[in-house]
Amino acid sequence: MAFRIRQPVRHPDVDRAGIVYFPRFYDFFHRALEDFFTAEVGIPFWDLGDQLKVALPVVRIETDFEKPLQHGDAVTIQLTTLHIGAHSISIRYDVFRPNEADAAASSTIVLCCIEVPAWKKAPIPPEIRAAFEKHRV
Repeated sequence: MAFRIRQPVRHPDVDRAGIVYFPRFYDFFHRALEDFFTAEVGIPFWDLGDQLKVALPVVRIETDFEKPLQHGDAVTIQLTTLHIGAHSISIRYDVFRPNEADAAASSTIVLCCIEVPAWKKAPIPPEIRAAFEKHRV
């Protein structure tokens, strides 16, 4: 089952053409990830380094932009887990407009778990693994 958040497209999200400027999608995805950590892991994403001594930087990203989004669109951002390895997690994000079955944008992002402050690869902590397993497809 997917984790979902709803978010409006705001004025700063759009470019001169009146559609969402493509880098803003990555802000949308990260907001969904932050909400996921608070709701599902019980630890704010920002506090991972302090509480679990890990960080999860993005190491790969691939995105398809299918339909433009405009100012005022109320979008749903859906997060699902594709794969969980020893040190990495592959996530898929889909962005939907209301009442549309096809995604306006989809992205696959790979996060790598690293130890903080050593910046070396680290195993994924059990509480993070369990949260992502709940949303695996």
